[in-house]
Amino acid sequence: MKANSYILTLFGLAMLLLTACDQPKDTQTGNEADLQESPNTLQTNGPVEPQASTARQIPGSTEAARVSERSLLDNVAANSDLNTFSSLLRTAGVTKSLSGTGPYTVFAPTEAAFQALPDSLRDNLNSPDHREMLQQVLNNHIIAGKLTTSDLQDGAILKTAAGRQLKVTKRNSNVRIDSAMIEDPDGMSSNGVLHTIDKVLVPVEETIL
Repeated sequence: MKANSYILTLFGLAMLLLTACDQPKDTQTGNEADLQESPNTLQTNGPVEPQASTARQIPGSTEAARVSERSLLDNVAANSDLNTFSSLLRTAGVTKSLSGTGPYTVFAPTEAAFQALPDSLRDNLNSPDHREMLQQVLNNHIIAGKLTTSDLQDGAILKTAAGRQLKVTKRNSNVRIDSAMIEDPDGMSSNGVLHTIDKVLVPVEETIL
């Protein structure tokens, strides 16, 4: 009887082992099971649509980038409202410095600014006999360094390439260089910054000519 009981016990253990081997193996933790189920859950909701960029697109940003890659001289020449200033730069031989690495800040008078000059002074600027005076006037519009309107502080004194001084007057968004108002500010170029102004910055001693 003891032998039969022993045999039955061994038989029962063997059956338990066989039953355990037939069960599917599942060693995943609860987190692992959740991670595997997640993709299936997303797929049942349909394809995920790409999200629109929240970055603000600045109108004309491509053109602005293209302009900023050009030199000051090129940007002056490309502006039809600066034709006279561009022409006089070439006449005076000042173009070489504005094609250099810089950086420079240029206050460029508009066409209206030149038209507002006295006829005699405008004629002298265009005369080969007054080339040196023309160079002084043009250099009075050029500053060493890159100065945007945010850099120009009220009361600041700027030294020009002509060796003269210009005073900055700032009232809110209005910026004056001596008596000239900046009309179109912060035109970025590869070698500096361009500001268009509404008056020609003529040194006092040149106004008597």
